[in-house]
Amino acid sequence: GNTLLDAWCERHTGKPFDDGGAWGASGRVDEMLLASMLDDAYFRQAPPKSTGRERFNTAWADYKLAASAQRCAAEDVQATLAALTVRSINDALVSAGARECFVCGGGVFNETIMRALPNAQSTAVLGVDPMHVEALAFAWLARQCFASAPGNVPAVTGAKGPRVLGAVYPA
Repeated sequence: GNTLLDAWCERHTGKPFDDGGAWGASGRVDEMLLASMLDDAYFRQAPPKSTGRERFNTAWADYKLAASAQRCAAEDVQATLAALTVRSINDALVSAGARECFVCGGGVFNETIMRALPNAQSTAVLGVDPMHVEALAFAWLARQCFASAPGNVPAVTGAKGPRVLGAVYPA
């Protein structure tokens, strides 16, 4: 959820992330730009789906800005990107019928986003440090590989069936 926010922040402030979401909170959401961003075909795709920097990056944001013909201050774009993050996550949660949202990674420290996401909680309430979730996931995947057990859930990933992920090669 923070890929665009972090990239935009670094480009315009030189900082790798928007500490606490304060910079974005100082701007105003541009509703026309937000609508243009939400009009991306990705948001209309049915799950399961996943994406990252390969699709949502500063080139994408630049394209949306140019297409909207809006002149926005950098902090207004940051506020709009935060609104995009909240809206897209919330829409996905609603369509999935989710009642809870557990957040991990750096996004958990963006107070603006956390306040705006209904029922959002840090994975810390589950006893899992939000900065350790990815490492734990990779440890579990390694465990599954060593046990020759599937590391995927086809209903979530869209795979045709359970698969052992990865391989072990002797040194």
